[in-house]
This record gives sequence, structure tokens and C-alpha cells, in this order.
Amino acid sequence: MRHLQLLLFTALTIFYGCDRDARTDGTTIDVELDNANGLTANLDRITIGGEKEMLKNATIGADGKFTFAFAEPLRDGLYQIRVGAQKATLALDDRDGHIKIDGDVGTFGTYDFEIEGSPSAAETAKVMKDAREVESIDEFRKLVSEVDNPFTAAFITFSALLRAGEDALPVHEEVLARLPEGDASRSAYGEYVEQVKQQIAFEKSQRLIQPGQPAPDIELQGPDGNTYALSDLRGQVVLLDFWAAWCGPCRRENPNVVKVYNRYKDEGFTIYSVSLDGIDNSQAARLTPEQVEIAKRNERQKWIQAIEQDGLVWENHGSELKRWSGEASAKYGVRGIPATFLIDREGKIAEVGLRGAASIERALQKVL
Repeated sequence: MRHLQLLLFTALTIFYGCDRDARTDGTTIDVELDNANGLTANLDRITIGGEKEMLKNATIGADGKFTFAFAEPLRDGLYQIRVGAQKATLALDDRDGHIKIDGDVGTFGTYDFEIEGSPSAAETAKVMKDAREVESIDEFRKLVSEVDNPFTAAFITFSALLRAGEDALPVHEEVLARLPEGDASRSAYGEYVEQVKQQIAFEKSQRLIQPGQPAPDIELQGPDGNTYALSDLRGQVVLLDFWAAWCGPCRRENPNVVKVYNRYKDEGFTIYSVSLDGIDNSQAARLTPEQVEIAKRNERQKWIQAIEQDGLVWENHGSELKRWSGEASAKYGVRGIPATFLIDREGKIAEVGLRGAASIERALQKVL
């Protein structure tokens, strides 16, 4: 029995001893900065390109020392220390216990300081300094691919390539995919990446969507579940019409569109209506997958009801149910609705921005 008790005691000692070593009772950040006496220090939790939450502040003593102490471990993520006008953003790990930072306030914002107790924070400071020597996006891509902490990789990419345009998009997408699902930084960064994509598509569309240019093809699902492609209508004159059930001006314009359709439908004229109903990516990011599906079903029903109410009897209707996050509207540079494009029998753009029955009819008569 004594032998069994001894084994049990030993097992419990190992179990609880390992547990204590693996967990941290809290997080303490001790900072000593020369020439910082009398200034105020703040610690913020931040998201990439998003919100900032102040966690603690401290007055710096004559010796340049101050401390941020937390009873519970700080969760994985990005934290910014602000000292006067200087600031440094560091990635922290929830296993970090006692972190020490030693430097000078004058070089704090350039990450010229020493860090102990947090491999993640030390990596952030090193990579921020290494990035200054990078001269191309390819070099930068290699640099961030070797970064262990995903928050560090995302933060430095967002900061350095914020205005780098289309060439930087693959790097943004790679580091975004490394961030944890459901994290606030991933949501905020994802919105930024979508905005970049839309801006790129819009800029391209401005070069392509001109009279005489081939109309970019679109292929969308209709209310009946079938897929409708614009290219399938080649040989007919097509009015490509972007609208939405929620758009008042669109609904008021629909009678004019119907009038022209009924007058010329037997002469080789048809309409392809693209609905911008649904929810965009920023709205979807704030919902659960189940809530997204419910919202899309509701929006789909509103779209179908509007087709029936306005008498849009032609067959070709399609929607991505993504509002302004859809690819179709991006291809055509649509920033406001209603928006119309008249396409000739060869699939080339003939007119852009037609409004009113008379305007549509005049352009149509030229093409027919």
C-alpha cells in the first residue's frame, strides 16, 4: 500500500509540476528606457488596420522604469507600447510570463532595444529592423515567409505594403491565411484585402469598359438555380443592367426598362439584369456561417419578389448575393446603381450609362 501511495504521489507531483511549468499565472512587462523619466506610457491591444484598446497606462519614474502587470496571461496577438511620441508594436504569446525591455526612448520607435522573456516580441523587433534593408517585394515576401509568429508577419506586411498595389496582393493573401480563424485582426485585414481587390478590379475596368471594347463575360446563378452567361447572348443586342431590390432609383427606372424590352424584344434585343442584393464581405465577417446563410436567403427572396413586382419578365437574371463585394460589378467598375451597358451583337460595348426609356431607345436604334 505504501508503495502504491508513493507511486500515486510521484505521478501527481509530475502532473501538477508539468502543469505549473506549462502555464503562466499572468503577464508582466518590465520596461526600462533611458531619457524617458516623467513621460507617460500606455499599453494597447491592437488589430491590424482596425481597433485599438487601451489596457493600462503608467507614469515613468526618474530611473526610466515602468511596469504593466496582468493577473491573467495576455492572449496571442499584437500589442503596442506608447511612450510619449514613440511607439512600438510587438506580437505577444499567451505563454509569455515575464518580459523585459531595455533601451532608450529616442530609439524606441525604431525597435532599437533589447527584449527578454518573449521570443515572439523579440522576433517582431528583429523583423521590423530587417525589413529596412529589403529592396523588392520578392525579398520582402521571402522575409515574412520565414517569420514564425503569424501576427508579426501580418503586421509588418500590412505596414510595409499598405500602398504597394496589385504586386503586393499575393503577399497580403499569404499572411492573411496564416492568422487564426475568428481573430479580429484576420477580419480587419481580410476587409482591407477585399478593398484592394475591388480597387484593382475597378481600375482595370476603367481601362476596359469603354465603347468599342469587348464586354467582359459574367456568369451568374439566376433565381431558378440555373446559370446564365452573358456570352451566351452573343448575336443579340443586350442591355446589361445592374440594379437591386433595395435601390429606389432602380425600381423607379424599371418601368422604362420594361417598356423598351417589350417594344424591341422581337428584333433581337434582350436584357441581362444583375442584382446587387445580398450581403457584402464586411457584413458577412460579423456573422456566423449560419447567420450568413439566413441573411442570403432573405435577400434572395426580396430579389425574386422585386422581379415579380416590377414585371421583369426576361429570362436572364443573375446575382452573387454579395452586394458591392461581387465580381460582376467590379469587372464593370460599378460604383452606383442603376448602371447600364449596351452591348452589340458582336459582344462589344456600344454605350454606357443609359437612363430613361428615350435614352435607351435612341442608343438601341443605332445598334439594331
